[in-house]
Amino acid sequence: MIRVFLISIFLLFIVNLSFAQGNLTGRVLENKTRIPIAGVSVQNLKSNVFTVTDKNGLFSIRAHVGDLITFSSFAYETDTLYVKDLGSTEILMDLKGTNLKGVTIRDQQTRLGNLTAPPSLSPFGGQTVVYSKDADGNLKGGLTMNLFDSHSDAKKRAKAIQLDKDEELKQKIAREFSPETLKDYVPLKGQEMTNFIIMYTPTMDTYNAPEFNFTSYVDSTYKEFIKIPKERRESKDLTDLHAKPSE
Repeated sequence: MIRVFLISIFLLFIVNLSFAQGNLTGRVLENKTRIPIAGVSVQNLKSNVFTVTDKNGLFSIRAHVGDLITFSSFAYETDTLYVKDLGSTEILMDLKGTNLKGVTIRDQQTRLGNLTAPPSLSPFGGQTVVYSKDADGNLKGGLTMNLFDSHSDAKKRAKAIQLDKDEELKQKIAREFSPETLKDYVPLKGQEMTNFIIMYTPTMDTYNAPEFNFTSYVDSTYKEFIKIPKERRESKDLTDLHAKPSE
């Protein structure tokens, strides 16, 4: 009787475990317009697996309940999702704001007349100097300048540049480890190709390693992949992929 009870508990644990892992799917939209956003990097912070949204903002990524998934894009604020369940989800992203602080400088003794010269531009294309106008829109003496907080803004710009580089690298990896590219290297199709990509898409650290070679990497990972029984390689249940080949 005790043995039957323990077996029941074990089977219940296995069933719960299978429901707690799989693919998280969903769509990424712009918060205000609800327009689908393509090219958003979707990364599992625990496993470092990542993908990008398609032209309709749709994505699918391997995940477990309790994982953290980040959504990042050049023009949008990064968002992070705590995975409570593996149902379909909707992510709303906000456009990045500007970090400029407006400072007005006026000299009552200065009269610049009809100023027609165009405002100068910062290295990033933002207006750093504009001429003051009255309530009717007429030019008057004095300048209005947009200044950066040198320390905090320098750090923010450096961080933004690094995020952009990471974003470009993620998209490059996603393009190279796509069915369209890999079909010329491995004889896989359908769910087998999808599972191969999920299992072996390299992390940024792996891809950037000096010894990394695309052809060699694909060849070696393919040899590992085909050791898995065919029915498991074609399974939509990702738990089958991680089972030992001898099981």
